[in-house]
Amino acid sequence: MNPQYMLVLAVAGMVLVTIIFVAIWASRYVRVGPNRVLIVSGRQHLLPDGTRRGFRIVRSGGTFVFPVIEKAEALSLEVLSIEMPKLRVPTLGEPAVVDCLAQVKIKGDEAAILAAAEHFLSKNEDGMKNIVRPVLEKHVRAVLGSMSVQEMDGDPGGCAARVEAAAAKDLGKMGLVVVSLSVQGAGKRVG
Repeated sequence: MNPQYMLVLAVAGMVLVTIIFVAIWASRYVRVGPNRVLIVSGRQHLLPDGTRRGFRIVRSGGTFVFPVIEKAEALSLEVLSIEMPKLRVPTLGEPAVVDCLAQVKIKGDEAAILAAAEHFLSKNEDGMKNIVRPVLEKHVRAVLGSMSVQEMDGDPGGCAARVEAAAAKDLGKMGLVVVSLSVQGAGKRVG
């Protein structure tokens, strides 16, 4: 065989292998925007403090996800609106019906992302709402149940602030924070 022909075949083979490698790498490179965080699980990772964990967190950027070995799932950091319309609340005196709207989101720190991943990683937006709504409703009922309808009418912003403060601990365990909460219609009495 001609040595020049062998050289051309060797170079063509190397180019083909390089193209295949780049194609595989490009197909397994996952990007994540600033409003999402990527949880890549499947391999042990050594942390700076010496502990090991079976996943890594990627924020705003991208990473290579090893085929077969690793799995990547995105977790949204966007604000989630949770409506609680026509919520019946027992108050001091007579029951009332209130409309509540809460805006919650996953906090951006690593501890909150870890907690949120544990609770919400495989959930869609509706699944997240179905988990968070009962927690918020419980706190709305507890806080407004300790007030009279006149107190609620006189200070609706204060009602919302008290509900936010009461719910902060439970939501914090899930990695969430209340961005805003409004309580409206406290003057509507149940007939």
